Amino acid sequence: MSKVIILTVDGGGIKGLIPSYFLTQIEKETGKSCYEIFDIIGGTSTGGIIATALTSPINGSAPFTAQGVFNIYKEDGTSIFVSQSSWIEDMYSLYYGDDGNGNGIEPYLQSKYGTSSLTDAKSNMENTLKGRTKHVFTTSYTVNSDGSAIPNPVLGQDYGPYLFNWLDASLSPGDDYKVWEAARATSAAPTYFPVGKLGGGGGFNSSANERWALDGGVMSNNPAVWAISEAFRTKLASSLSDIVVISLGTGSYPSGAGLITQHQGDPDPDNGNWGYIPWIASNLSDLSGTENGRGAVINIITESVQLVSSQQLLGFTNAGLTYYRLEPTITRAQSKMDNVETDNIQSLINTATSYLDSEGQDTFQKILAVLQNNI
Repeated sequence: MSKVIILTVDGGGIKGLIPSYFLTQIEKETGKSCYEIFDIIGGTSTGGIIATALTSPINGSAPFTAQGVFNIYKEDGTSIFVSQSSWIEDMYSLYYGDDGNGNGIEPYLQSKYGTSSLTDAKSNMENTLKGRTKHVFTTSYTVNSDGSAIPNPVLGQDYGPYLFNWLDASLSPGDDYKVWEAARATSAAPTYFPVGKLGGGGGFNSSANERWALDGGVMSNNPAVWAISEAFRTKLASSLSDIVVISLGTGSYPSGAGLITQHQGDPDPDNGNWGYIPWIASNLSDLSGTENGRGAVINIITESVQLVSSQQLLGFTNAGLTYYRLEPTITRAQSKMDNVETDNIQSLINTATSYLDSEGQDTFQKILAVLQNNI
């Protein structure tokens, strides 16, 4: 019996270049589009944009090819990261959601996805494309349901983890968001973009339940464990041995998840005796001695939730799960999710290509062998 083949893609902003390149090579070697290869596709943040782009009706009924997604990251970074000025330093998000003049991540996503809803994407896959993909999700974290005080907040409705996904959308109009909303919510990275305000009707929003959401990276930057859970929830799989997970990272900077703690330099206290200001505002040095930038605690949390998922999945292989992960090592300069400079774009491309030719080659060949045996 054919395995349930799952594709998951991590968060990482412009570093989405790396997994999108890997996917171009998978499509090239198999001769098939991603929606013809994978049963479930899920992503966090930039990975959520990739997941929806590969499975939603964008060019008529056709989704983007992997090459089309790759081209977005190669060419359109400045259309996504549109700088927002702040009259007080760090008072506003670094980048616009919508500047009111058709610029920013929201107008960009709306221009790509149009008015298609999650159920439209599901129906298009089943009835027009007749593709293999049966379920798609993006991760997010709800911080409010209507922007006001809520005396008795309900988990899942007013706060907490939430998946924009095909199954729930098909079961309830309240969960049938537009595809652009699923992509916007999952990529609403704190300090980088404003909180995503989805649903509720009006303007470009769907009539699904109003939801104020943050980037899924705050709780699941690597969405692979979610994907296994969704495989069971949708009843596509009944045991771990039914499942193959292909997890794509956006590059790992090894020093980014740690700090030098003996002496950071004035005015920060020695030996990690830090309060709010050092953790949130100081340029603490990472393990390599490079200044981490403001918000070191955010960097550490984002990196840690990614590492945890990968370690958990390695444990699941002892119970029958087949798990492959592709992720190259990157530099500090490359690790910045909003570095859309031309030289950094080319640097990320070079890293992705050389990785598949070197340390990632064996894993990539194993992935191709599994795919060829199941498609």
